[in-house]
Amino acid sequence: MTPRIQPIAAGLTLLIPAQSDPERNAVAEAFKEAGGTVLPLDRFWEPPALEPSSVRIYGPDTFCLVLQQKLGLMLNSPADDLLLRLPKELLGRTLRSSPLAGLDGVIYPAFVKPVIPKQFRAGVFPSHESLRTEAQGLPAHTRVLISEVVNFTAEVRAFVLGGKVLDASIYEGGNSEILLARRTAESAAQAVSLPVALVADVGYIENRGWAVIEFNAAWGAGLNGCDARKVLPVIVRASSAGRLQ
Repeated sequence: MTPRIQPIAAGLTLLIPAQSDPERNAVAEAFKEAGGTVLPLDRFWEPPALEPSSVRIYGPDTFCLVLQQKLGLMLNSPADDLLLRLPKELLGRTLRSSPLAGLDGVIYPAFVKPVIPKQFRAGVFPSHESLRTEAQGLPAHTRVLISEVVNFTAEVRAFVLGGKVLDASIYEGGNSEILLARRTAESAAQAVSLPVALVADVGYIENRGWAVIEFNAAWGAGLNGCDARKVLPVIVRASSAGRLQ
């Protein structure tokens, strides 16, 4: 029999989208088991009057960012340029940042993504012209991340709290060295200053080893095979009414 989890959500209300979703449902059940109340919202842009200190949120970006403004919440989110602060051995690939106006010397194909997410679709671009087309309309000073193209043969999601991985799961590929993946995520937490609660995606590059792919906010990250009960403390710490620590 699986032991009950600690009542870390006692007195708290978790706001999630009303639409049913297997991963959110699992988080909701874990939250209730931990002593909290779950409130699915349909018209999330018109939330009920709630005491901000008792609210936690979990869902897609738009859902969480709107509630952040409406309820005066704080969200624990990794800095957009956090990858650039990692040492090379944890990246496993060349990575740099540049404004769109400074990409003439880039060797293509190259993986390019905006530093501020969703300004354009990230991906492998075969030429400067293809990137220019994708980023059309954006200011020349818009900053992007440029990486050499590498093949991740396995990808792992790790939920990290206070520098420790609470759970990790392979969501792409079949490499089973999950312990090394967890160590890579924890090494990243020791190498740079990270938010107390976040998600680290790490991947295996053939002949190079495990490397950090990207960081994500735990308030909006899917479980990708992780145990909702194990990662609940990360999700609970991902949002708050006051200063996040």
